[in-house]
Amino acid sequence: MTKPKRKNRFKKKRSVNRDLLRRRIGSGLRVLAGLLLLAATSTAFILAHDYFTQADQFTARQIEVTGIRRLSREQVLDIAEIGKDINILAVNLATTRKRLLADPWIAEATVSRKIPSGLELHITEERPLAFLEMEDGLGFLINAEGRAFKRQGPTSADDLPRVQGLSNADLPVAGQPETEAYEAVMRLLTLARESGGPLSLPSIRRIQVDREIGITVAVGEANRAIKLGFGQYRRKCDILKKLLAKMEKDSRLNTFRVIDLFDLDRIVVTLASAVPSDADDKEV
Repeated sequence: MTKPKRKNRFKKKRSVNRDLLRRRIGSGLRVLAGLLLLAATSTAFILAHDYFTQADQFTARQIEVTGIRRLSREQVLDIAEIGKDINILAVNLATTRKRLLADPWIAEATVSRKIPSGLELHITEERPLAFLEMEDGLGFLINAEGRAFKRQGPTSADDLPRVQGLSNADLPVAGQPETEAYEAVMRLLTLARESGGPLSLPSIRRIQVDREIGITVAVGEANRAIKLGFGQYRRKCDILKKLLAKMEKDSRLNTFRVIDLFDLDRIVVTLASAVPSDADDKEV
């Protein structure tokens, strides 16, 4: 009897190993080629970046700064960290804008390039509406939206209405309602900014807040007091305008110390005199 032939399993295994080795070598070569291509591309980008960010033709020759009122051109460039001979392609526009917005006086900013050698910086400055005077002698500047944007002393806010009687607890917090006192102050200031009447923003020297009786406003160089209480400010301003027009025609009422508008059904005018007395109070 003839013995059956046995298959050579070792020969087949060696063939499989050679195929696997070839595939692995091919994959490795492809990966190596990809890495070399990536390295070459990265190097090319780095060289191109270095070339363009150092090329003389892209050196800033015209830097425009617009929108400034309080800040100077030099201050804005210093905040933005933009030097005289900077390459405009080396300027990171987003980072430069963040630097500008970090300054308390800058509410909004845009930065753009003008190829080949120009930069444009446009800013919108904060416009302070009033100065909140705190108990520690320092205070906050607030803008038309009621946001306290800068901490400073009162000597730098002589041209603004001073708000007294508020505390740090009254300062607005995002996501929380305003306190009654702060809301009343903002309503009055907003009305005064829009109005050209007797309680216009330039005429207001001081706003005194009392949590029990409301707001009293000192107006004019003589700091005459207008007691307004809480609420109905637009109506009270209209009545005050008519009342002052009437008082100007009467020499007896031409000067006054206080006008009490707490109760619109009983308006009391306290006249200015050397010796104040009950006789100085006139009900109109």
